[in-house]
Order: sequence, then structure tokens, then C-alpha cells
Amino acid sequence: MSTTIARNTESLQDAIRAVISSDDCELPVLPEVAAQLLKLTGDVDCEVSDIVALIKRDQSLTSHLLRISNSVRYSTGVTVSSIQQAVARLGLLCVREIVVLISCQCKIFDVPDFETHVRQSFRRSLATAAFAQEIARVRRMNVEEAFLSGLLHDVGRPILFQALATRRRRYGLSASDAEICEAAEKHRILLAAKLIISWDLSARVAEAVQFQLSPQDAPGCLQQAATINLASYLADNALSLRSAPESSDSHPMLTVLSIYPEQFQGILRNQDAILEWVNSTT
Repeated sequence: MSTTIARNTESLQDAIRAVISSDDCELPVLPEVAAQLLKLTGDVDCEVSDIVALIKRDQSLTSHLLRISNSVRYSTGVTVSSIQQAVARLGLLCVREIVVLISCQCKIFDVPDFETHVRQSFRRSLATAAFAQEIARVRRMNVEEAFLSGLLHDVGRPILFQALATRRRRYGLSASDAEICEAAEKHRILLAAKLIISWDLSARVAEAVQFQLSPQDAPGCLQQAATINLASYLADNALSLRSAPESSDSHPMLTVLSIYPEQFQGILRNQDAILEWVNSTT
């Protein structure tokens, strides 16, 4: 005679509390080579030969880096066929961008249970990163910070998808896909900020991401948070093929960032190139 052990069911509220609590928050770990590379490239006196040797230790990173280096966003018109060429032509800042992008794509934006939702989030993050960088150039802000802030602004969403899908299998979490999506939308920013800190990236990037919905409340990164806010709005318009606003007073962050009409039009002219890059990368 067989006996069946009743499976405990976990409420969504309890699961969320467990996932976001400081002592039970399982965040994706930055790959070892990527972590070492970010640390190495953070030193302006680092040797290019050391960077090349480190990248070559990871075949997956090498192939991804070469592919993205030849994408429309980074291409210089000449095919990059070696890591030496990529580093020499792109420079350290672009290499750092691509390494974080690859780490996100491989470690975070890969959740089979929510594949469609995660792909949409990744595409939106890429477009937001690209628009944020264009805004930063116009405002003469740190373009690397802008790119990373845009790229990482939504990483909390797939982290929660993965965590809650796992708890649904292991602990009998009683929640539909729709309920998990709603919870991910509500708590994504907190998890994104935690990931940025755990990966030892810029504290300014973490703050900008944390205050992306309310830039005026940011203690020290108002401009950076406003950049994400505007960039994500432009990314949504571009990906949904909606028309972007034409006047500089159509979005509140344009005033916060002091972006003039002609500057805004210049940013919008990059939309097609950004979409082409997003499509080629995903």
C-alpha cells in the first residue's frame, strides 16, 4: 500500500518575502572571468595583453564578444576577427559594456518557464540602454553609466521569474503565470538594485535604477535616474512601433534633463539604428 505525502503549498506573498529578504535572496553570480575582467578594466593603467588573455580563457565569452563587436552598434565597417582587434578598436569602455551585456544574456535573461516574457524584457533593456547612451551623449554625462543603468534597469524581472518558478516546483507555490508576472512588475526594481550591488558595479548605477520611476527622489543621481525614465519610455515606443512625441515638453523628463527640441530630435533619429541593433542581438 502506497502513501502520498501531501505537498505544502506556499502563498505568493510568502514566496516574495522569502525571495527578496536579505538572507534568502539568491541572485545570479557574475561569471568568474567576467568579474575579473570588470575589475581589471576598471584600472586605467591595465595592460591590453592581460585583458585579451583573460577573455580567451572563456570560449563562450570570446565567441559572444566577437559576435557583438561586429553588430551594427559597434561595427567600424571592418570585420573584427580576433579579441586583440576587438579590444583595440572598441576600447575598454565598450568591452566592459559588452561583457556585462553577455553576462546578463547568459546568466539572467534565460528563464525557460517565462521565455517570451524574458525575451521581451531583454529587448526592452537593450533598447533602453542604447537610448540612455544617446541621452547621456547629448547631456555630456557618463555614457558607460547610462548604458549599464539602462541595461540593468529591468533585471529584477527575470530574477523573480526564475525564483518564483523554482519555488512553484519545489515548494508548491500557488500562483499562476499571470500572478507571477504581476509580482515581478511590482518588485523588479528592488531586485535589480540588489543585483547591481552584488556584482560590485557602480553605486551610482544602483541608485539610478532604484529611483527610475521617481527620479526627483534620488539623493544624488537625479539626472541618471531621469535618463533611465526617459530612455525606457522611448524604448517602449520604439519596440511597439508607436510614434515618439515630437515636442520637447511631451515627457516630463525632457524638462528635468534640459533637453532642447533639436537635441531630442537628434536622439529620435537614432531609433532605427537602435532597433536594428536590438534585432541583431536577440
